[in-house]
Amino acid sequence: MVQSFVANSPGGTILSSRSGIISSVIIVIIVFSAVGGIVFLSNQYVPSNIAVVVLDPGFGDRSMADQAYIGLEEVDVVVNYDIRVATDSANALVIMESIAAAEQHDLIVAIGNGLTDSVTEAAGTYPYQKFALIGGEPTLALNNVASATFAQHEAAFLAGSIAAFLATGNVNRSGIVGIIGSVQGDPTVEGLIAGFIQGLEHANTTYNLNVRLLPIGYVDSFNDSTTADTMAYNMFSLPQGNATVVFAPVRASIIGVRTAMERANSTYFSDITGREPFVIAAEGNQDYLGNPDINVATGPSWIVTSVVPRFDIAVTRLINATLWFEFPSGVTNPYNLANLGVDISDLEQFRNTEWVTDYMLNVTIDYRTAIQNGSISVGSTLP
Repeated sequence: MVQSFVANSPGGTILSSRSGIISSVIIVIIVFSAVGGIVFLSNQYVPSNIAVVVLDPGFGDRSMADQAYIGLEEVDVVVNYDIRVATDSANALVIMESIAAAEQHDLIVAIGNGLTDSVTEAAGTYPYQKFALIGGEPTLALNNVASATFAQHEAAFLAGSIAAFLATGNVNRSGIVGIIGSVQGDPTVEGLIAGFIQGLEHANTTYNLNVRLLPIGYVDSFNDSTTADTMAYNMFSLPQGNATVVFAPVRASIIGVRTAMERANSTYFSDITGREPFVIAAEGNQDYLGNPDINVATGPSWIVTSVVPRFDIAVTRLINATLWFEFPSGVTNPYNLANLGVDISDLEQFRNTEWVTDYMLNVTIDYRTAIQNGSISVGSTLP
């Protein structure tokens, strides 16, 4: 039996789920009294209530929210999830304050750096409500907030180095790389792009690859596949961009990048041997979206790798800690390349060895080691 819990909402989309298909079990203890009577005692398990707040488009973004959802399903015990999708940060604040005021939830989990200010304000107003901020940290020191940050720019450096080699892998590749971001000014997106460019430039200089970078483009939305399709297709097209590789930290708009890859392959690249519309994704494992059929886990994938923040691990750990009365009050847990809290996806799963060679893999291993031991420092801001 699947149980669900839905609280009244002042705004935003409401979804509700249960982290497992487990029915509440009534334990009946039969106690025989000294006089032969029978007493029935029952103890019904009542799952904890956990609220989860995420910005639109919410779960199904094929990106960081979906990565976090994996963590919701890995929690140690059965819980009731009260899932809210906010239209913007102001709406998220209203939702979180309403949930906190009701005093019915053990924890409010906010997913994404875009909810940092909302969590900071709501937690300050309701000091007895516990909050978990995944992907950011509060702007004030608050004992009722535990947070997790992700140095995605470090993993993006590795992705940039791969892009440099992909763009120049044979005589039919152009040596041109493009970048499409979701929203300009978003700290996570800017950090990803900054790390990617540093990796691209380092590999280009070190290995004399002669790579050229197109001007950065932005979709100006986290969920606009139509615009993403147009931008990616223009970057791939021969008269305009002529890019061999596009880095696309665009969240849900990645579907538009997928359709652009298909169009480019059937037009500009169809008669060129060894020329593929390569993409590197971010903020979640999106490799499967480059497969011939996205519903079948068989490559090779045009999305050769993704920058993956382990939101799933952070979500699971913070919820488990809360439920086991070990809430890390005021603590920010950093996830980085050194502790494998961020990384690129498994290049072997859908790899074509002619596209991603063993030599390229060895270069990324060397770069990973250099970042982990501090001999290469990766910045998180654009110049």
